Amino acid sequence: MYREFKEESKLDFIAHHPGDPQIPVVSEGENLVFKYTYVHEEDEDIADDELFEYFYLEIPKGSTSFAYNSTHPEENKVINVAYRRSCFCGLSEYTLEKAIVSASKTDDNHWQISFDVIFKDENDQEYSLKDSGKYTLNTDEYF
Repeated sequence: MYREFKEESKLDFIAHHPGDPQIPVVSEGENLVFKYTYVHEEDEDIADDELFEYFYLEIPKGSTSFAYNSTHPEENKVINVAYRRSCFCGLSEYTLEKAIVSASKTDDNHWQISFDVIFKDENDQEYSLKDSGKYTLNTDEYF
C-alpha cells in the first residue's frame, strides 16, 4: 500500500471519449490531494489478476485538520473524494455511499489520515475501503 499527498493540486474527472465513465485525475491546483493505493496480492497461477484500488481526498490548502462523517450531514464540510479500480475489469464510475474521514497534519511533510468509505458502481456493486496511516508529501512529478 502507498500513502502520499501532493500540494498545489486538485481532483478532476475526465472521460477518454464522450459517454465513457469519468475517472479521477490529479492536476495542478490550489489544494492538497491525498492518494491511498492498495495493491492486492497476485496469484502467480492466474494471468492478469492484478488489482489496484485508489482512494483520493482533496482538502483546502492551509488546512491542518479535516473531518467528515456522512452519518452526520449537518456537521460536515464539503468533501471531494474519488475511488478508482485498476484491473482487467473495465472502467466504471463510482458514487460515494458512506464516508468517515479524519485527517490531521503532523508536520509539513506528513499527515495522519483514517478513512472508512463505501462507493457504489453503476450496477449497484459496493466497494469498501478502510485504512489508517501516515501520508507523506510526494515531491515527484509523478503522482
